[in-house]
Amino acid sequence: MRGPARMPLTPRQAQVLTAAADGAPLAEVARRLGTTRPQIAARLAEAYQRLDVTHLPRDERRAAAIRIARKRGLIPNQQRSAT
Repeated sequence: MRGPARMPLTPRQAQVLTAAADGAPLAEVARRLGTTRPQIAARLAEAYQRLDVTHLPRDERRAAAIRIARKRGLIPNQQRSAT
């Protein structure tokens, strides 16, 4: 695992990463959280830096950040449906 465990996410970064965990486009995440797409992009970029995934290809960063954040207990684990 890369990145220092001592560098947790801010509450807003954790909220944005949690909301983006389902793979929704940034505009949809912004709508859900009542903010703008640029704000969501900025918070995700900050989270990626704190979780040390910025070295990964762009299309892999979100999944890696979510995986690391969940492993460290920084965001909730994936919700399982009760079917």
